[in-house]
Amino acid sequence: MADEVRSIPRAIRDAAGDWLARRQEPASPDVERAFAVWLDADPRHRIAYEQAERHWQESRLLSDSDVGRTRKLVRAPFLMRHSTHVAAASLGVVVLLGIGSVGLLRYGSRLELVSPAQAATYETALGEIRTISLADGSQLTLDTATRVHVQLSTSERKVSLERGRARFRVAPDGKRPFTVTVPGSTVVARSTLFDVSLESGNPAVVVIEGRVDLTNTSDAASHPARTLAAGQTVELGNAETARPTEAGETQWVSGMLALDGGPLGDAVAAVNRYNRIQIRLAEPELARLSVTGAFQVRNPDAFARAVAATFGLGIDRTDPGVILLRRAP
Repeated sequence: MADEVRSIPRAIRDAAGDWLARRQEPASPDVERAFAVWLDADPRHRIAYEQAERHWQESRLLSDSDVGRTRKLVRAPFLMRHSTHVAAASLGVVVLLGIGSVGLLRYGSRLELVSPAQAATYETALGEIRTISLADGSQLTLDTATRVHVQLSTSERKVSLERGRARFRVAPDGKRPFTVTVPGSTVVARSTLFDVSLESGNPAVVVIEGRVDLTNTSDAASHPARTLAAGQTVELGNAETARPTEAGETQWVSGMLALDGGPLGDAVAAVNRYNRIQIRLAEPELARLSVTGAFQVRNPDAFARAVAATFGLGIDRTDPGVILLRRAP
């Protein structure tokens, strides 16, 4: 059976995990009908779903066992992560959460489960963009090479962004504000959608929907808390003046880089953040070229070819780890 499941395409295993996550709560008749249609559409759908369900059932059985009771383990509410690289449905780790500790049972790779009263750390690899659903209904989308620490309790919801960039879709909760901390600043939201980034050295906050309250914790006396509205961006440490969010600035969750006349140097830096193969510009003046278009950030070859074709540049692949763009002779 294990070999049979491993032979099933990842997309099917991803979908199986999605359905399992959606059906942990009472599902509407429409959802159940859609699930039945999906299940009957391909024999592999049923195999993948049953395997994901078995792993989930094993976590429940262990939490009810003598070992589970001795260690005060509880079966965590199901948390599903959607990843461009790794699908939780196809993975086999059962996470059991105890009082002040986390127990892991490994059946393959990782499957993440989270309890409302526990802390967890999540991170993405180079080139990975992942969405994590929390037990309170909120969602985090982590950009490449991002690390966050999450703590949910009965009185508060806290996330510490340690590196990278993340998007927060905050579920309403009148009793528990949702707080995101970065060095020197705190963002508080209740029901909104916003990005927080540490990529450029100075933290930045981009509000997409709703409002957030921003506090400078390093100098609260001189910088009182203020409210940011949808469409506003603040780069902390750079005068901290709100500006309109630029077109394409929020498209990163799709894995696309949207440019509207931006400098080539900035575009190259953005693509390089997602890839081991790095793009280099042979002449410094190339960085000032203006680029417009939409590009897949995880395809540096396609990006380099498009830029080369647009500006009549040559491509040098002498170094297998570098794509060198230079002016054609």
